[in-house]
Amino acid sequence: MADDVAAPRPASPAAEGATTSRAERAHASAYYTRFSFAYAILVMVAIAGVAALVLILVHLHTAKQPRWSTFVPTGSPLAMKLQIATQVSSEYKQSTASRLVTVFPSALDAPQIVQSSSGQQQAVQIPISLIAVRADSSTGQHEQGDFTFYHPESTVAYSMCGFVDSQQNCGVSTASAADPAGLFHREALELALYTLKYVPGVDAVVTYLPPPANPNAAATAVFIARTDVKPNLHLPLVRTLEPQQILLGSGVPDGGHVAALTRARVYTTDYQTLPGDGTAALELTPDTTG
Repeated sequence: MADDVAAPRPASPAAEGATTSRAERAHASAYYTRFSFAYAILVMVAIAGVAALVLILVHLHTAKQPRWSTFVPTGSPLAMKLQIATQVSSEYKQSTASRLVTVFPSALDAPQIVQSSSGQQQAVQIPISLIAVRADSSTGQHEQGDFTFYHPESTVAYSMCGFVDSQQNCGVSTASAADPAGLFHREALELALYTLKYVPGVDAVVTYLPPPANPNAAATAVFIARTDVKPNLHLPLVRTLEPQQILLGSGVPDGGHVAALTRARVYTTDYQTLPGDGTAALELTPDTTG
């Protein structure tokens, strides 16, 4: 008896379709992976290009920005103030051989006469805890009692002291017919600009001017707040005033800028003892005599 041999059964169309579908999916998956990888590379190249362009533009912008000043103080805030005082005072001359005044950072203290237990009077310095700047009521824009207050911790003080006065009271020599007031104001402005630009945490600068020749005249100071010269701090210093050697009697360089920035910022000084803590307030009143 002959054995029955089953003939091979042909693959069904469904099976063939499944095999083809898997192959196509595998091919498509490989293609998608390659495409995604290439796309990721292109994205990274684009990002790197944009970053490089930004760095180049920033560098070019920085390179075009001139330095604010040739002289730049360094070190601690106190070291900066000392350097500024020395640098600026070296530019203003009483004669070719001597400075107009010496300048030094000054403590914000108020002089006070006290009587000791033995009955003797002596001068002491008490700390200033408040600076009160009286508004100029002569313009009609402010009332008589309007004040702007500043904190001593964010205010730097300088003192100008002449050293050729025989009375040894920081006054300047009266031998010259030239009025030094314009140079004092220019020097005070230059001190303020350097200090507000470079010394951190400073909102205002007060510069005590040398005592007047008339002993009955009030002491004066130039007070400049950051808000007064904010535009000038964003421009190179030479756009406001140019540091240079200036001899008394030769005029006031950059006089227009100096007058515009200091005319309304010269004040007479007074001190008021505050109740309670034994400190004092520095009261600045617009000087209307100049």
